[in-house]
Amino acid sequence: MGLPLCCSRPSLTSHARGLLTSLFTLLFLWLGSAQLRVEGPDQPLTATVGQDVVLPCHLSPQRDAHTLDVRWIRDDSSETVHHYRNGEDLYGEQMEAYAGRTELARDGLSAGSLDLRITGLRPSDDGQYVCTVGDAYNEAIVELEVSATGADPHLSLGGYEAGGVRVLCRSAGWYPLPQLLWRDAHGQHLPSVSQTHSQDQEGLFEIESAVIMTGSAEGPLSCVVRSSRLQQERESSLHIAGTNSTARGRGMETQPFSLCLFSAPFFHNAQPLIVALALVLVLLALSIGLGVYLFRKKAAQSRELDKQAAELAWRRCLLPHKSVKVTLDPHTAHSQLVLSQDNSSVRWETQKQQVSDTSERFDNQCCVLGREEFREGRHCWLVVVEGKRGKYLWWAVGVARASVKRKGWIDMSPEGGIWAVQYNEGQLMSLTSPRTPLSLSPVPTRIWVCLDCTQQQVSFINADNGVEIFTFTAASFNGESIHPWFRLETQGIQLCLRDSTL
Repeated sequence: MGLPLCCSRPSLTSHARGLLTSLFTLLFLWLGSAQLRVEGPDQPLTATVGQDVVLPCHLSPQRDAHTLDVRWIRDDSSETVHHYRNGEDLYGEQMEAYAGRTELARDGLSAGSLDLRITGLRPSDDGQYVCTVGDAYNEAIVELEVSATGADPHLSLGGYEAGGVRVLCRSAGWYPLPQLLWRDAHGQHLPSVSQTHSQDQEGLFEIESAVIMTGSAEGPLSCVVRSSRLQQERESSLHIAGTNSTARGRGMETQPFSLCLFSAPFFHNAQPLIVALALVLVLLALSIGLGVYLFRKKAAQSRELDKQAAELAWRRCLLPHKSVKVTLDPHTAHSQLVLSQDNSSVRWETQKQQVSDTSERFDNQCCVLGREEFREGRHCWLVVVEGKRGKYLWWAVGVARASVKRKGWIDMSPEGGIWAVQYNEGQLMSLTSPRTPLSLSPVPTRIWVCLDCTQQQVSFINADNGVEIFTFTAASFNGESIHPWFRLETQGIQLCLRDSTL
């Protein structure tokens, strides 16, 4: 027999109350989490190839994000661009194209900022990015529009075609694919007879177009290449007159392009005698001009060689007497930097080392200081980049104040107390503000770092040939001690301190 109905009612009532309490609790928790949103910008971001960009994303309302699971992914492929979880950056799933190029803005996490910094933009970075937080919140989409403005259009003449002369216009270094337009002397658009485009290994576009010029044409013929995203264009013109034709360039940030051509070869009705005379005069003028140019160039090269020889002799004499032994300070090394036993070389590893997080240690950028400190006099030391060679390397050498920032984001410039040169994406540059590209080929791998505390200068010299790479003048040391400074964020190479002379 079952229990009497009067005995079972209290148990059912208690069970119902517990179930209702659980439902209300889950409902309140769901409502609380639903109020927290991940938000991004309403408009697309625009940036230029080679620059750095910050993709904004934040929690609303604000809350501390240090313990959250934050992931940035590409919307078109769903692959990971950057992954952060519980105070650590996780690189195991990161796309190879973004290795060493992404950083999460740690200093804004406490206020709910999830901003992502991407350095050295490439055309392939163009597109949509998704900012996500764990599994419980929504996501924000950030659209990045990458652009590059190419070179001035280059005009050239082809062969005879359809009763006229074929004129070609070519321009390279654009992203995305630009527009190419032809205009006549009255500003009217002319149809092209052909137009092609291609992409180089870096993803930049080259575009080429052609028109046919006939004997009835007179006045300027313009080729305009226009960015489809930026308010920028490049233009070159070919002016056709009764007796001669001149090509010249004009437009935003363009340099004049000039070419003098007699109109006799342009059209079939020209007299053969005029054609022959024109060619003779052109060849004579070119010969005279070439002779003068070569003479002046040889004289200038001779003076420059004498100057370089004297400067090299001075450096050969100075550097060995001012060279000092420098070692690395393991107490300042980032946890992904591994030092040799004698502290004379450093390499980068993806796996973090088990080291104590002291106030002296860098915790964001992969940097390390030299143990030695200098306050006066002149001092030089030799840094050698050993290991693989290629375009996708990232290293920097120089000096820094003793008080240089060790935690979070670091301003790697003289304003932040750092004077250095950096190699990244095939380009050597000085860490000035803004950066200064240094045109050296090949890029030196044996560099003298020379510190003059008296004159407050920092110089970098190619140890293979004695040529000056770059010099910081009027450096603001502010009376502080100065330490050697190094940065490395690439596997397969190491920075080594060597005892050597020129």
